[in-house]
Amino acid sequence: MCRFIAYIGPPVLADDLLYKPQFSLITAQSMNAGEMSVSVNGDGFGIGWFDPRLDNEPCVFRSIKPGWSDQNLKLLAKKIYSPCIFAHVRAASPGITVEEVNSHPFWCGKLMFMHNGMLSGFKQMRRRMLRLLNDTAYDAIQGSTDSEHLFGLFLNHIEDPHGHVSCEEMVHAMQQMFKDLNSLMVEHEIKQHSYLNFAVSNGTSLIAVRYTTNPNVQPSSLYYMHGKEYHCNDDVCMMEPTYSKPSAIVVASEPFTTRRSDWMKIERNSMMVVDETMRIHFHHIEMEIEKMDFESIAPEIG
Repeated sequence: MCRFIAYIGPPVLADDLLYKPQFSLITAQSMNAGEMSVSVNGDGFGIGWFDPRLDNEPCVFRSIKPGWSDQNLKLLAKKIYSPCIFAHVRAASPGITVEEVNSHPFWCGKLMFMHNGMLSGFKQMRRRMLRLLNDTAYDAIQGSTDSEHLFGLFLNHIEDPHGHVSCEEMVHAMQQMFKDLNSLMVEHEIKQHSYLNFAVSNGTSLIAVRYTTNPNVQPSSLYYMHGKEYHCNDDVCMMEPTYSKPSAIVVASEPFTTRRSDWMKIERNSMMVVDETMRIHFHHIEMEIEKMDFESIAPEIG
């Protein structure tokens, strides 16, 4: 499992998200994550951000180094000032290589995507999954992770990732991705459970998903906080509260500020949508595979 942060709102310094908080993604969760069975996330990192002063496409910096030891990231974080930032520290799934192309976030055109979790049955489904993809989605996959192939399934339902992509189109693409994934898992009789936490953005809106196919356990942790403004003064980082519509929103695998009361957990099997007006709403996600009796479709052994 990995850990990630997604921010959208008034421009912030990446350093205030990644290094300054007491339980920050780089200095704390990379080495001692508190809400996952594997506490070390040292198989690479990535940061992606938008700068609307330049263009509408994300810029991404990734490495196979552990985040805590990369001086380039530390220096860049003091200069990246953006209204939309993604950051990810990776714990590679068994059998998946540690390469720069396998670090998150992934991007295509105006879209940026990252995943925490594991898609069970990926090796069995991969060939069929690739056959479903249009040329744009297929060409976007550069690495070997289940995560990037899921991004391909998502892109398969975006008309033009390099053109205007609305929040509504991203919501539809995420819903269709889950439908496609359900069909693939049924077709290949995948019995093991998957854990699928996602974040995707076009720079002006944000979608976050917390999901598992296992009805008996909670999905991997995913929290959010919102308010007027996120800032750090010296070593104190916090979200300034507001009693009206929020203007700043953070989604994170784990709370990284000291004031835990600011954080709310995204409900199980939910998609959180932050639209272009910063309005927050939620959609329930359900895959039919959760309810299937696999014994009834399993082949006989003779």
